[in-house]
Amino acid sequence: MRGQAMVETLVLLPVILLGVLLVVQLIWLLFATATFRVAVSYSVRAGSLNHGERAIMERTLTAAMASLELQFPGATEPQALELQKLALLASARQWLHFQLTGKLQVHRPKAQVMAAEAERRYDLKQQRWVHELAVDHPHTRMAASNDPATWQQQRMLDVEVWWCLPLQVPLANRVVAELKNQFASAAQRHCWLRGQIQGKQYWALEQRLALPLLSGYRQS
Repeated sequence: MRGQAMVETLVLLPVILLGVLLVVQLIWLLFATATFRVAVSYSVRAGSLNHGERAIMERTLTAAMASLELQFPGATEPQALELQKLALLASARQWLHFQLTGKLQVHRPKAQVMAAEAERRYDLKQQRWVHELAVDHPHTRMAASNDPATWQQQRMLDVEVWWCLPLQVPLANRVVAELKNQFASAAQRHCWLRGQIQGKQYWALEQRLALPLLSGYRQS
C-alpha cells in the first residue's frame, strides 16, 4: 500500500504542480490585460490631445505598461529620485520591447480624408507650416457640412494596438502559448513570429479604441 501511494504521489505531483503554475500564469494574464486596456485608453486620449502624434501615443502606452514590471529599490525607504529612476528605466525597457514586438495602427482619420480636407496652418509653437485636419469650431463646421454625422466620424481617432506579453511562468508559459496559438488571431501570429525569432513565448494583447479628436489631426 505504501508503495502504491508513493507511485500515485509521483504521478499526481507533476500534474498538481502544473495546475498551480497555470493558475499563477492566468492570474498574471488577467492583471496584464486590465493594465493593457487602461494603457491603451491613456494612449489614445494622449493622441487625441496631441494631433494624433504616434510618438506621444507610444510613449504614453509604454509608460503605463511599465507598471507590469516589479520594482525592487535598493534601500528599505527609497528616495523619490531613486523611484523616478526605476520608473524611467522600466518605461525605457517597455518602449524598446514595443518597438521590437508591438504594433500601433491608426485606422482613422483616413489618408483620403486628410488629402481632401486638411488645411495648411502655421504652428506657432513649432514655428513651421503644417497640414492639419481641423476640429476647431465644430458646431459651425458641422452646420456648414452636407453630412454632419460623417464629418464627426471622420474626426475620430481610431487606433488599434497589439502588445506581445512575455509568458514567464515556467512550464505554464508553453502550455498557455500553445493553446493561444491554436486559435491564433492576426495579432497572435504577429507575436508568435517574433517569439520564434527571440526564443520567447508571447501572448498577444490587442485592443481597438476610437475617441473624438480634441486637436487637429496631423499625419505622423
